[in-house]
Amino acid sequence: MDDHQPTTPTVQHSTWIARRRRKPLSCTLCRQRKLSCDRERPACSRCRNAGRSDSCTYGERLLNTSRKERSRSGISEEPRLEPPSPIRGDIPSSSAQPLSAVVDENILPLPAPSPTRNNLSWGLPAAHVTGPVVGSARPAIKADLTKLSSPGEPKSTEAVIFRGQNYTTQYYGSTNPTSLIGHFPELRSYMRESITHHHSLASVQKELKEIDVGWMLEKRKFPSMKDAELHLVLPDQSFMDEAIGLYFKTFETTYRIVHRPTFQAEYDRLRKDPKDAKPALIILILLMMATVSAVLETDRTYIGSASLGRERGTLWIETAEKWLRHQSKKNIYLAIWQIRCLLVVAKQMNRYKKKQMWSVAGELVRDGMAAGFHRDPGHKVRSPFDQEMRRRLWATMIELELQASIDRGMPSALAAIRMDCAPPLDVDDEDLMPDFERAPVPRTSGEHTATSFLCLARQSFDLRVRLNSRLNDLDVSLSYEEVTRYEEMVLAELNKLPRPTEVSNASSARKMTGLARTVLDLQLRQFLISLHAPFARQAESNSRYTVSRMVCFNAAASLIEQHLTLLKNKNPILLLFRNDYFRAALILAHHAYISSQIQVDLYFSVSHDTIMQFIQKALSMLEDNIAYIGTGFTFQWYISAASSFLRSLVQTERAASLKQEATNQVVKQYYRVLASQETFSRAKERTCPFHFQQSNMMGTPPDLPGVITNPTEMSYIDSLFSQSQLDPSDAPFSQYFFGDPAAWTFDNLWGVE
Repeated sequence: MDDHQPTTPTVQHSTWIARRRRKPLSCTLCRQRKLSCDRERPACSRCRNAGRSDSCTYGERLLNTSRKERSRSGISEEPRLEPPSPIRGDIPSSSAQPLSAVVDENILPLPAPSPTRNNLSWGLPAAHVTGPVVGSARPAIKADLTKLSSPGEPKSTEAVIFRGQNYTTQYYGSTNPTSLIGHFPELRSYMRESITHHHSLASVQKELKEIDVGWMLEKRKFPSMKDAELHLVLPDQSFMDEAIGLYFKTFETTYRIVHRPTFQAEYDRLRKDPKDAKPALIILILLMMATVSAVLETDRTYIGSASLGRERGTLWIETAEKWLRHQSKKNIYLAIWQIRCLLVVAKQMNRYKKKQMWSVAGELVRDGMAAGFHRDPGHKVRSPFDQEMRRRLWATMIELELQASIDRGMPSALAAIRMDCAPPLDVDDEDLMPDFERAPVPRTSGEHTATSFLCLARQSFDLRVRLNSRLNDLDVSLSYEEVTRYEEMVLAELNKLPRPTEVSNASSARKMTGLARTVLDLQLRQFLISLHAPFARQAESNSRYTVSRMVCFNAAASLIEQHLTLLKNKNPILLLFRNDYFRAALILAHHAYISSQIQVDLYFSVSHDTIMQFIQKALSMLEDNIAYIGTGFTFQWYISAASSFLRSLVQTERAASLKQEATNQVVKQYYRVLASQETFSRAKERTCPFHFQQSNMMGTPPDLPGVITNPTEMSYIDSLFSQSQLDPSDAPFSQYFFGDPAAWTFDNLWGVE
């Protein structure tokens, strides 16, 4: 018998068993292309790098529906993919669409594209478009054709300064002059090496800081005063007359804040009896003097890191702020708004808390809007005088806020504001009086008044706001075609300005002052550098952008020459009020470095000596700036280091000594300030006689030990190179540089991508 028994075969019926599909972990696009996916939300890194963040979906909602429901609704097994949207950069997670909305867009049929819509989305955006086109799509082949048609277009880089740690950070955007150093790593390395190997700069800063601390403690002893005692803060009559006269010759030919005839009448009454003057008038006079106090000081003495003129202006600014805080927020009159505008100008001239200037100017504009200054006052304000003063003040507010935004590298608040306030009338103050029942008739073309600056500035205001917003926008990168279009707009506005031969510094009522014409030119020409600088950096790899190098060089040279022209005419106002020459010197230094890397520059060649001459002129103006106000050493350090760095490229055998010269040049300026220090008692007497008298009753405090009271007793060279003063071993290196080493070394500069 066989061991294996026959078995009856069993029949197995094959039945289909419905299995639940495994939930996909990768996104739809990676799964279709069979690529690995890191499964990040709301978009994976592969889709973000490919510019398809808005098409990156995971299909959860579709997989949760049953097969029967999908077949009943006519939806296919796989979700339909939407064509890639226009390339506009990565979408931040805070603005990304909800996942459910994205899935619904993928599974619904796409609408038939209209020709108008495609033309708008496929072409380059117009100059006035400030954001991405929403709700538009284009075929994927279009992106490939765009790359092939312009292979040399550089990838947009963000020029910002972002340094600090935790919550003590500082941010400066693209239009900030210092932001160029973020794209100049060679200069940053040179600066760090120069400072870390030569400690003389840190040592002299420590000595000056000791005086600053002592003077700060001394000022806390100053007693407060009442409104009836404000007239005691006023200086002697001759200084008041000189300061107020200079203020009207300079600032009131640009920003219109004070109405001269009405002010002069009240000022004459104050000269007769200061005790009967209104407190608001005294505060107004103090701020008018504070704007020009630093340039009126002739003996150039200092108290710590501030000139005596600047310290006097700072005291008047603080007095005005204390008085303003106690005023009613309900019963506001014209003098209050004039004081608030003058506070911004005075703070800028005296470098008073300069890191807060953008916030201060923005707050002024917001409060002006809350009072309705951005709306035309013709319907609610009956007096022609009040109507015109409101227009002048609003025009001044927006100009101050825009320039503060440009200097900080921030978008202006005015970019999102719709205003219908008319420009001020081009009339003299004598044609506009409070008792007039009708508005004055503007001057004819070719005849300029003190208000002509605001009238001409208003014509280019919209363009400047748009440029500042685009240049400081985090999501918008300008193409080279857009840059050239904006350049044409800027040049067109420059051609509308009066020619330099048509202006004069003489006191003529029919000619625009040289200061007003220069500011009109500078506030437009500065954008030529900001527009072309990103492409000028690419000129080494693409000769197409040689034009950008030429535009940047010509604009920078013009900025420096116009500042020098004002200085030759003994007008140093813009030297303290604006920093165009510093921006120009940095761009010229970078231009010289790029030129040194190009072996044969056939398209645009400027001699190295010519560039160094312009940089040296800017460095000389920075030294004059410090002489007037006693601060500003960081800007001088940047240009001094850049000058030595450029010379080291040519004189390689002197590389080590040039680093020493870069620091010594700033150290010498520090010692000029230290050698002209004023004693505390004398400083109190000259800044505020009232405070000096009060402190004498309590006893005069002793002067700070170690202050050089008689500079002739010590040789300047001996004090400069004294080994005892240059020994920094008694304190850690991080305590120098006035508590902000990053401003000198850029060690904790956040990465620029």
